[in-house]
Amino acid sequence: MAPRSRHDGPSEVARPKKFATGFRCYPTNRDEREKSAVKWMEGKRIDDDVGPYWRVHDKIYNLDTFINKHPGGKDWILATRGTDITEAFESSHISTLAEKLLSKYYLRDAAKPRVSPYTFHDDGFFRTFKRKVRPVLQKVGRGSDWKIILIQDGLALTFAALAVVAILAQSFFAAALCGVVLAMVSMCAHNFFHQKDNWRMYLFDLTLLSSYDWRISHALSHHLFTNTIYDFEISALEPIFEFLPKANKTWLQRYGSYVYSLAFFPLFFFLEVFKNWKMITLGQRKMRPENVLPFLELVLYCAFVPSFWIGLKLWLVMHSACSVWFLFIGLTAAHHHPDIYHEGDAMRDNPDWGLCQLDAVRDRVEVTGNLFLVSTTFGDHSLHHLLPTVDHSKLKYLYPAFFETCKEFDVPFQLVRQWELVCGKYLQLANITPNTSPPGYKAKME
Repeated sequence: MAPRSRHDGPSEVARPKKFATGFRCYPTNRDEREKSAVKWMEGKRIDDDVGPYWRVHDKIYNLDTFINKHPGGKDWILATRGTDITEAFESSHISTLAEKLLSKYYLRDAAKPRVSPYTFHDDGFFRTFKRKVRPVLQKVGRGSDWKIILIQDGLALTFAALAVVAILAQSFFAAALCGVVLAMVSMCAHNFFHQKDNWRMYLFDLTLLSSYDWRISHALSHHLFTNTIYDFEISALEPIFEFLPKANKTWLQRYGSYVYSLAFFPLFFFLEVFKNWKMITLGQRKMRPENVLPFLELVLYCAFVPSFWIGLKLWLVMHSACSVWFLFIGLTAAHHHPDIYHEGDAMRDNPDWGLCQLDAVRDRVEVTGNLFLVSTTFGDHSLHHLLPTVDHSKLKYLYPAFFETCKEFDVPFQLVRQWELVCGKYLQLANITPNTSPPGYKAKME
């Protein structure tokens, strides 16, 4: 890696051999036996070390009096208290108004360099792209249009209708199909929990997952630190799925997923809800009203069938199918292939956050341009990672500015096939050899 300038983030310091790139420290709580969004955030507070305040770039802010004024909802501010929110602030706010408002809450300059290596220079890729999309979004808006509302609400109604069919017919096939549709409901609802508080984001909670937790583990971890040691969606699956190119992977970790995925995928959601309710019971986290939604489903299943056991089995089948479909799509949508950046690979010399996002993301030929597939299979993923709070229905308008920025910075962009990413997941799990050349955004997978 080339020497860093004073603009390129924290300088290199001694670090464990188990990670290789630019973060200033190894994440606290990363290797805990029981991993959760709550513990990830607790660890980040320790690592960022900003007290009860918020850090953006090299300044500390006191946002206490802004919590209830935040247009996106107070949970975003409360959840990130005591952390460096630079990446979240930059990717969530496209206009310059937020930066001007932030200055009112300035407290002091930060005493330490940031843990994160990412940069946001005015003449860099990401900020250049943001300037180009501002007039576009001023014209078309950044919120939902009627098409994605129709998709989201239509899927939710289809889920409800299939649940009624499963109950009345006592059909396990209908329950499984209902679960697949529920997974699609949740993937579409993921678009809404990235945005300001709204009721449609709670459709995600009809699964056994939590939209609040996923705002942390997905929006604040995975989206901002994709495929790195700070990506919770990487660490949460370890040691069952080892996506980082570690030399000490066992044979089972490299090749066993062909077999044990068959058992793990149907059980994953149940393991997550058990872990969450265990933490609630032990007082390690607060229960939220939306956490009870899956159990209301169970009550309805059991209330309208001849026995509790039939209702329970229908409910279990539904959520097992949901878990399988969600994981299958989620793990093959955009991020895993030996040609895609993972922690341990050489990091690019210019760690512009936007460029590093593109190094860790790919988009699919079969999905791009189809809003239904985009919203139900994590499509338009490059643009979604760059600007996660822009509604999926508006991302299509940003492609001209995106291509123009890519051309300006000599960044090739080329779609890949879904099958390449399906195969890539297994190739990456088997991979024990980090890429030694900086990525430079390898667009074509050979």
